[in-house]
Amino acid sequence: MASGMIYVIDDDKANNFLSKIMFNDAGVTNLRQFYMVEQAIEELKAACNANKAEDYPEVILLDLNMPVKDGWDFLDELKLVNCAFQYPKIFITTSSDHPRDVEKAKNYPEVLSFLPKPMTLETAEQVKRKYLSH
Repeated sequence: MASGMIYVIDDDKANNFLSKIMFNDAGVTNLRQFYMVEQAIEELKAACNANKAEDYPEVILLDLNMPVKDGWDFLDELKLVNCAFQYPKIFITTSSDHPRDVEKAKNYPEVLSFLPKPMTLETAEQVKRKYLSH
């Protein structure tokens, strides 16, 4: 059973707020926001351990630049989460897709692409239409 859930992992509260508004306007209400990598990893583990597909994300929007642990750390830790659910579709959210980051992302096949920040209604609708179960 797919969840239709999106995780937004970004330490920028304004960006998280705007993403939530855009996804709500696009009709997505199953959205969880995390300001730290560890919080998101713990939630993923909890959903897996409790076998709660409804709490496991289909899509993750991931910021790379965060304090303590960054987006790359999240991707590395996600590989260690042993879960029976389908692997989430991951998008790097960025205000500039630096060639170094684009190149490094190729080492993570679970990263589908980069999405520009700030989130727009058009992008939110596209993510919903193409990547979330209905």
